Amino acid sequence: MDLWRGLRCREGGFETVAGAPSSTTEGSVVEERGTSVSKPHERGIETVADAPSSTTDGTDDVTGVITPVSLDYLYAASPEESAFYRGLAEGRLLGQRCPECHKVYIPPRSACPSDGNPTTDEVELPDKGTVTTFCIVNVPFMGQRITPPYVSAYVLLDGADIAFLHLILDIPAEEVRMGMRVEAVWKPREEWSTTIENISHFRPTGEPDADYETYKQHL
Repeated sequence: MDLWRGLRCREGGFETVAGAPSSTTEGSVVEERGTSVSKPHERGIETVADAPSSTTDGTDDVTGVITPVSLDYLYAASPEESAFYRGLAEGRLLGQRCPECHKVYIPPRSACPSDGNPTTDEVELPDKGTVTTFCIVNVPFMGQRITPPYVSAYVLLDGADIAFLHLILDIPAEEVRMGMRVEAVWKPREEWSTTIENISHFRPTGEPDADYETYKQHL
């Protein structure tokens, strides 16, 4: 570093060395003739007796850290989403329809993802639908409310053009399948608020499975 260029160590401090080289190793002291030597004790570094040393056998390696994490954030719902959440508080499922392509989105979107037009028409949908894709959760994790295995699935409500994620219960996880017809299980009315958690989960209706052709474009 330039900080050490042209200096040599002497008792009480440093002095300029004539003809010192223009480049030195960082943290080194320049002697006469440009020889670079390391003098850690003159840089404020000293060896401590019995200080722990690094090991390479892995016995002291850190393999993981457990620490609490908190994340606070404020989410502002759009007018369409606000109508959706207010509908949930009344036990209704409200989506929005695009006036151009007539696709119905739930949860609603302010604009159609397909063509960008505002979704102006409100549509109430039934609480029955079809499982399009799903995942069997086998791995436990901190804060988990349900004991594995259980199923998270995308449910395409009848009349909707986009599926949304929810739990599938009241059936063994290994029996859940694509095309399975399901219905919402609502929590007791006194527990309702403006949240999708008003629906506890979805369960099989007992109806025949939907034909693949009816939902393949929603995968």
